[in-house]
Parts: sequence; C-alpha cells; structure tokens
Amino acid sequence: MNRIEIPLNEIKQHCRLDESDTFDDALLMGYAEAALEVCQQHIGKRFDNGLAFTPAIKVGCLLYIGLLYENREMATDADLKEVPFTIKSLWSVYRDVGVY
Repeated sequence: MNRIEIPLNEIKQHCRLDESDTFDDALLMGYAEAALEVCQQHIGKRFDNGLAFTPAIKVGCLLYIGLLYENREMATDADLKEVPFTIKSLWSVYRDVGVY
C-alpha cells in the first residue's frame, strides 16, 4: 500500500496559512505524521493493514493538525490529553467493537 500523506497545501488551507510562507512547512508535516499516528491508535487499525483513508478520517486529521498548530507552545490552557470530541466523532465510527 502507498504511504498515506495529507498534502501540505491542504494543511495550509485548513490552517488559513499563506501557501507562499514556507517557515512552518516542516512543523506542519510533522503534525500531519503525528495526526495520522494518533488516528490509527484511536481507531485501533493501521492504514497499511486495511484501514481506508476516508474523507472523515482526513477531516479529523486536518482538525488535529490545526489543534496542534494553534497550541504548539507548552504553556497553554487547552487540554490536549485526549482527542477532542469533534475529532473522536469522525474517527470513532471506524473502530472495531472491543478495541479500546
């Protein structure tokens, strides 16, 4: 299976960033990798083992990337200990019963 990637231009559009500004590109791609990993952990399946990269999963990943980008400093009031409800609602439908 091909490697799953979220295009940088879509990430920038979601985060309302100018495409010509490349300062945070590496950071954003790192957040994309993290979002894909958290998604797979939350669902309990892997993309390389049959999990389809659906539009709902992609939107959840974009939301997670935006959350990480907006709260990139350690000193924040945001509670990042668990996946927010909106993202969970997009991803949870793909979980198998019994996967925790």
